[in-house]
Amino acid sequence: MANELRIMTWNANGLKQHLQELEAVLVTQKIDVCLISETHFTKEDHAKIRGYHCYHSTHLCNTPRGGSAVFIKQHIQQYEEFKLQTREYQVTAVKINTAKGWITLAAIYIPPRHNLKRLDYSNLLNKFKGKYIIGGDFNAKNLAWGSNLTTTKGRELLMAIKDHNCEVFSTSKPTYWPTDVKKVPDLIDFFVTKNISCNYIEVDEEFTLSSDHSPIVMTLSAKIIKKEASPTLTNKYTDWNSFRRILEETIQLKVSIKNPDELEIETQRFIEDVQRAAWTSTPKSSKIIKGNNYPKEIRNLIAEKRKIRKKWQLGRNPTDKTALNTITNLIRNEVQELKQSEISSRLQELTDDASTDYSLWKMTKKIKRPIAPIPPLRKGRKWAKSNKEKADMFAEHLEGTFQPYENRVVPDSHSHNTRQEQPIPHVTPKEVKKEIKNNIKTNKAPGFDLINGEMLKQLPKKAILKLTHLFNSAIRQRYVPRLWKCAEVIMIQKPGKDAHDVKGYRPISLLPVVSKLFEKLILKRLKPIIEEHNLIPSHQFGFRNKHSTLDQVHRIIDKIEKSLEEKKICATVFLDVEQAFDRVWHEGLFYKFDKSLPIQFSELLKSYLSERYFRVKQTDAYSELKPIKAGVPQGSVLGPLLYLLYTNDLPQLEDTTVATFADDTAIMVIEDSVEAATRKLQSATNRINTWANTWQIKLNESKSKHLNFTNKKIHYIPLKINEQIIPHGNTAKYLGMTLDVKLRWKEHVKKKLTELRLKYRKLYWLIGRNSSLSIYNKALIYKQILKPVWTYGAQLWGCTKPTNVKIIQTYQNKVLRNIVNAPWYIRNSDIHRDLQIEAVDKEIKRIARTHTERLHQHPNTETHHLLNNSDLVRRLKRTKPHELVQ
Repeated sequence: MANELRIMTWNANGLKQHLQELEAVLVTQKIDVCLISETHFTKEDHAKIRGYHCYHSTHLCNTPRGGSAVFIKQHIQQYEEFKLQTREYQVTAVKINTAKGWITLAAIYIPPRHNLKRLDYSNLLNKFKGKYIIGGDFNAKNLAWGSNLTTTKGRELLMAIKDHNCEVFSTSKPTYWPTDVKKVPDLIDFFVTKNISCNYIEVDEEFTLSSDHSPIVMTLSAKIIKKEASPTLTNKYTDWNSFRRILEETIQLKVSIKNPDELEIETQRFIEDVQRAAWTSTPKSSKIIKGNNYPKEIRNLIAEKRKIRKKWQLGRNPTDKTALNTITNLIRNEVQELKQSEISSRLQELTDDASTDYSLWKMTKKIKRPIAPIPPLRKGRKWAKSNKEKADMFAEHLEGTFQPYENRVVPDSHSHNTRQEQPIPHVTPKEVKKEIKNNIKTNKAPGFDLINGEMLKQLPKKAILKLTHLFNSAIRQRYVPRLWKCAEVIMIQKPGKDAHDVKGYRPISLLPVVSKLFEKLILKRLKPIIEEHNLIPSHQFGFRNKHSTLDQVHRIIDKIEKSLEEKKICATVFLDVEQAFDRVWHEGLFYKFDKSLPIQFSELLKSYLSERYFRVKQTDAYSELKPIKAGVPQGSVLGPLLYLLYTNDLPQLEDTTVATFADDTAIMVIEDSVEAATRKLQSATNRINTWANTWQIKLNESKSKHLNFTNKKIHYIPLKINEQIIPHGNTAKYLGMTLDVKLRWKEHVKKKLTELRLKYRKLYWLIGRNSSLSIYNKALIYKQILKPVWTYGAQLWGCTKPTNVKIIQTYQNKVLRNIVNAPWYIRNSDIHRDLQIEAVDKEIKRIARTHTERLHQHPNTETHHLLNNSDLVRRLKRTKPHELVQ
């Protein structure tokens, strides 16, 4: 018997016109069994494919619709087991002999018009005995097998599948491709199996047949299928002593690097030496999906069940049937108890430290959730289905994104050039080794060269010397090698965005770790120059040491509070910059380099930004290399700082307040009337818009927000950008804080409560009343995952009314009571004391006290006035942030 069986299921939507096409695919793809749904056969029809036996069932009314069929290679031992021909479903079941024993293979078609219930599905599954595989079009959607949504039929089918201890196997990718462009593809074709371990099954997609359904192929192996792991150079079995020894033998130090071409060659040679040493020192590994490993007692019960079932099948004695049912129920109960005990013991073993490889945090990430669907991408009236097509489509989209908005003439920087020459200090081997030890993380994903942080930490002395030589050559020649400028991009779907649109995804760039190390060393040399010449304005708080988001929000809150106390209008616009980091105009940035930085740094940074490339990785497929002609490198160390240098000349009018955190910009004007405030705010916005147009920065009018902070009843005066009205509202989100026009924080508390509920719902199985996880670990999860949701910004929103604070306190009480499984008569204060968790109001005061201490030592003069409240007008009965510490 063959050690491998290939089973394909496909909705033909009328088999007659696809018969020759199907025959070609069965031969070329070496399919042993083909399960066809929706054949449109009648009793008078038949189908022949050379080398295959055909079994089929028709619709009950014998009209050309519905139906199912099974094609099996003639040399396989087989016989037809049964047919089901009803209006609700058509099933063709055939039993074959395989290396895994006798297995029932069935093709099924369930029309979409019938709403089957749990009992209907259960009655259908009761027709099958022993091992079986059912494949076909179920017309039922459920997130559990990768559909876009869950329908009633999908929910009922899943419950029946669980009742019968069956498993679902799918590709998690769409199998139905509607002709209507307004509809999106979805997954409704899959396999349902029983008594077959997942270790022996692999499912792949196929696009070789023309229909509105694509087939999927299951490989059933007699041996455990080892999944190919993602390509890596090292694993936990890597022999690091061998790695270091090989590098000591292969790396050559006596090499002169006199020009960029030689630097490119030596850089490539170093990368190849490190890769070769890692490959040689690392045994190959493969990923095995582990199935159930039952104890001897349960295995003996299963063997006894098989004997009783065989005896009943031969004699059909009612007594034997009763015995079979009894032992079946006994096995089911034993297996369920075993699983529960294993889960309980596993939860009790979790810890938050290295002794179990931080198993507690890994468990919180592996929260039970349905199979994530992998949707296709819309390509006009067609769809990008394969990973290669998706990678190419993403790459094409990003290539258009990494372009400047328009070609402009760059001002002549040389006529205003006041730069001086300032050589870039060379790096030392000691500095390189220290930087690797302290600032290179081992858990970060590698770039396209697969060299990771752990490999750098294991480099021998000779390799450190070679790396130092390469870095100093790059500094001396003011040239960054191209191999350090190639990014591997993976696409992550944006929350709430269309999964079928390339614009609904966010690119994540993975850069070579050697490039990141070089950037860190250059950044250390660049920062003193930037600080000496004050190249970053004081209102910019983004990507700066000792500057947090809350420090910037506090600046805004302070201005709003004063305007409310003085009965004034604080007109504010929160500007949204479209693709801020991706669209930075390189020529414009080079101009600013030439004006503000020494020649050596300017030329090195120009080389760093020039001739950059990227490729998109989609699962196991890659796009071609594409050029990057605009933007600062995402995921880089220098990228954020370069953006700050590009925007450091943002204009600011007198009597306006500017608050920026990277590209998040707020402009504020305080006046006695809404007319005066809006007029002055419009002037400031116009000036910023003119500046943005000059430097090819695009302001997004529709995503910007206009608010008037006041307690007065005022009429709305529109604010415009490029003759487009900026949306006006009563709330706006800025740096994670929801601000309302009266600054009462009620909306912020509501949103935090919603976020808490969503996260707690996902974690309930782990920290709820019925979980066997230790109370210590439950409390730890609360402190590390749930508590930070509401503590963020507590030093600011804590000024709200006590009733709003009580909302958070009530929810904390509920969670903590569930953690300890407390009865009704236990006081909340006792639970807080025993778990050593402070009440919300006390926690707010502690956070506020820490924040105030930070402000006393803050390096930015913009924050110093936050501590000076001598001239504060006190008209309203409101708590101020500085009063929370009292």
